[in-house]
Amino acid sequence: MNEANSGYDSSPTHTVAVDGGAVPVFAQGPSDANQVPGLIVVPSIFGPARDLLERMAGLADASLVVVADPFWRVGGGVVAYEDHNAAFARLAGFDMADCHADMRAVIEWTRARCNGRVAGLGICFGGPVVLIAASEGDLSGVVAWHGTRMEGVLERVKEITCPLHFHFGGADPVTPPEVIEQIRDAFADHRDVHCTIHPGLKHGYSHEGESYDEAAAQNGVDDTRALLASLVSAA
Repeated sequence: MNEANSGYDSSPTHTVAVDGGAVPVFAQGPSDANQVPGLIVVPSIFGPARDLLERMAGLADASLVVVADPFWRVGGGVVAYEDHNAAFARLAGFDMADCHADMRAVIEWTRARCNGRVAGLGICFGGPVVLIAASEGDLSGVVAWHGTRMEGVLERVKEITCPLHFHFGGADPVTPPEVIEQIRDAFADHRDVHCTIHPGLKHGYSHEGESYDEAAAQNGVDDTRALLASLVSAA
């Protein structure tokens, strides 16, 4: 198993009550969190891995960071980055409508504990999830790191007005250049959209595995921090 995903305490810090149970979340932030914005993180299909939680700790001075486990209804937890079969298998019983409702509840939970403004960071699978949340007016900004299947929700999200920061690998076979252009075209008239292409990088470059790239991963963190800085003032 990938060391980034195994051998650590994966116990959530809180749970958020929803219909049918409670969403496990991993929250970290400054002691006076009501002075900073919130950041809800929707991870890839591998879940809230150790390397993701550690990377998000680098933003915990600038925001209340809440990493959600969107897969709690189908087993939840972390799957090793190498175990693609297990990661995709739990999608078989996954209900996206439930996921969107769960994430709305997590966003509201976060909003009540920060300065009222919440941004969304979607990683891989989480990309379209945070876009939909933004289209419903639930988010004050969106960042996506190597988001997948975002092209499938473009008709639903083209009215988004909050800032959008997209990061893609230039050699990503899951979201290839022609799909990136489709996403860019969909937001061509958006007043505040930034699209960063990392040349030569494949899918999942922020995950500590064979495609990992530290510089690009850190660039995503820095860009997320820049977006959060714009949300410091209370809503």
